[in-house]
Amino acid sequence: MKILYVGPGMVIDKILAVSKKNFPNIEADFLRYDRYIEVPDLLEKYRGRVDAVLFTGKSPFKFFEKRQKDFVLSDYIPRHETTLYRVLLEITYLLKFDISRLSIDTYDKAMMKRLYKEIGVEFKDEHMFFAEQKYLEEDYIKFVLEFHKYNYQNNDICCCITGLEEAYHIMKKDNIPVVLALPSEDVMVQSIKNIQMRYIAKKNNENQIVVLAIKLNMPSEYSLMKEDEYAYLSQRIKILDKLYHFNSRIDGVLVEQSRSEFMIFTTKKILELETKKYRDIYLLDMIREVSVINTYIGIGYGKTANEAKFNAYESIKMAQSQKNDAAYVVFENGEIMGPLKPNPTVKEKNSFDERFYQIATETGLSANTVYKVFNKIINSGKTEFTSKELATICGVSIRTMDRIILRLCDSGYCEVVSEQLMSKYGRPSRILRFKPFLLF
Repeated sequence: MKILYVGPGMVIDKILAVSKKNFPNIEADFLRYDRYIEVPDLLEKYRGRVDAVLFTGKSPFKFFEKRQKDFVLSDYIPRHETTLYRVLLEITYLLKFDISRLSIDTYDKAMMKRLYKEIGVEFKDEHMFFAEQKYLEEDYIKFVLEFHKYNYQNNDICCCITGLEEAYHIMKKDNIPVVLALPSEDVMVQSIKNIQMRYIAKKNNENQIVVLAIKLNMPSEYSLMKEDEYAYLSQRIKILDKLYHFNSRIDGVLVEQSRSEFMIFTTKKILELETKKYRDIYLLDMIREVSVINTYIGIGYGKTANEAKFNAYESIKMAQSQKNDAAYVVFENGEIMGPLKPNPTVKEKNSFDERFYQIATETGLSANTVYKVFNKIINSGKTEFTSKELATICGVSIRTMDRIILRLCDSGYCEVVSEQLMSKYGRPSRILRFKPFLLF
């Protein structure tokens, strides 16, 4: 796929770097402009040479859309609250200005009010000024500049926020305090994914779209893992690595719906070839090898992307009815295939809690004690301690820790690797190496 990025200098530099880093398989080209009213004419030479056009802002997109119809698949990077978070931090901590007195274009009052409410800052209507969004008019930049200049000179504002790079450079030259609202990397990544998905959907007539919905089974409220975010996240990272590997194999688009839900958009031909027409859903095998969290996969076919998504969600409901890892397929005609299970030769996995109870049984310690010790070890980022160091971070006496260490050593979860003289007097302290990776 070839995408043309269209925007002014600073934002084009940023999106090209983001695209290269996150989408190495996308062929990227760019059109850099000084004034966005020039864009319709400048784009003519790209007709038929790119698969999609992504504008870096709404204003040039709307201006182009008004003058060009049926050019190519086009979209723009939306105005997002995460961008405003960064801008407000810059104004507050770098420029040391008061964010209760601002002049703003591109973003509307409703979004700013929501944001101020979330961060606990009073929104004072009488000191906040918002430019009317006239981006379809050719003199919009001139209008925005006059708006900010008037507010700076007459309304006692501290700083201006603009989403227009052209206006930003002029205001900087005129010594008007201003911050440019460049889209964040996350917003750029999501925008590129969205246009990539639309491109795949557009090719639906050539290659029927298929959607995979993947759900990780969250730990229960009473799980030992639930007590510590780190344990859950360490499992999730391993699963993500396998998801991205599988996604690259099927030339798909992976979208994170939430911390525990993902979607992959691909085509029927590629997926059926990779899975041997679903005789080998090896993604389940890969995840099972690295994780104790159950994984459910729903695969949906459809005439449209929305229909395929609906069928993927229907099939994942069926997969969740299974006790362990499973996948289902719902075809376009409503036919169902499943449950599809991991390869039986892949080792069976114990649950996270069962692993701790198993270690507790082996050592004669309580599961909570085992969990507490290894949790502290993992969060510390170290694997070697003295008994005194470990007693301190676990909040127990050295005598108690010595008893715990003895039992862990006897069961192979800890070993003495050396001794070190901690002071001029007394016996040397044992340096103990722990093996928390055995838990995972």
